[in-house]
Amino acid sequence: GVMMTHGNVLATLSAVMTIVPKLGKKDVYLAYLPLAHILELAAENLMAAVGIAIGYGSPLTLTDTSSKIKKGTKGDATVLMPTLLAAVPAILDRVRDGVFKKVF
Repeated sequence: GVMMTHGNVLATLSAVMTIVPKLGKKDVYLAYLPLAHILELAAENLMAAVGIAIGYGSPLTLTDTSSKIKKGTKGDATVLMPTLLAAVPAILDRVRDGVFKKVF
């Protein structure tokens, strides 16, 4: 991995805050990536900086049809009803597959 300094993290937050839409107290962020992942580190620091609630989940329990969710149990996204989510392609594929299972 790459060593991240506090300056690196602050520079990232500063840059992101100039381009993201207005975030507010009504927002909820669903965190599910490991904190060692730079996207998750930046996202969680941003949410904390602007006072947004963070709900913690797992990549294996995100949707109602996720592999570690018992039948009839709700997934993290259904329970937390997030307005924000940092996504990586592998997770987006799982979410898409879950949607397709419900639709088809």
